[in-house]
Amino acid sequence: MIVSGNVIAHKFLADNIDIDDNVSCQLPSIETQSGEIKGAGILGAIDMPVTGQVNSMVFSISQRGINKKASNLAKPGIQNLELRFARDIITSDGQTVPQGTKIFITGRNKKYDPGKVEGSTTMDGSIDFEVLRYRQVINGEETLLIDKLNYIYKINGIDYMAQIRAVLG
Repeated sequence: MIVSGNVIAHKFLADNIDIDDNVSCQLPSIETQSGEIKGAGILGAIDMPVTGQVNSMVFSISQRGINKKASNLAKPGIQNLELRFARDIITSDGQTVPQGTKIFITGRNKKYDPGKVEGSTTMDGSIDFEVLRYRQVINGEETLLIDKLNYIYKINGIDYMAQIRAVLG
């Protein structure tokens, strides 16, 4: 058994450049598309998830202010993003150990909000990316990979789209 603790520190990179003034990152929600099934043999309707079809995934970054490196996040086209963070993990014997996680995202900028200008406050801007590829690595082990353009949906080494790719040839 492990108990997840607080995030100790994080670092955000875009195309291998460390982005300054990053406050927080909201990881994308993974929501499966669904379609209604009804008819003979079914009591009512079922909102059935569609295998491997994932709705839009958005990765959001909160920035304290505008700066030269963060301005690069507004550029059009594909960007390769990396979020690294360490958090405390409490093991079953009560030890607290740091655990490293890396999130790799391939995405396109869809919103660049530099924030507001007001005396005695930070600008509090935000940047949103449409996620095309999401990869999660915990302690060096890939635990999740969703690659929308290549029909890959892997969780803990199991590729749930392998049969679909085989059917398509």
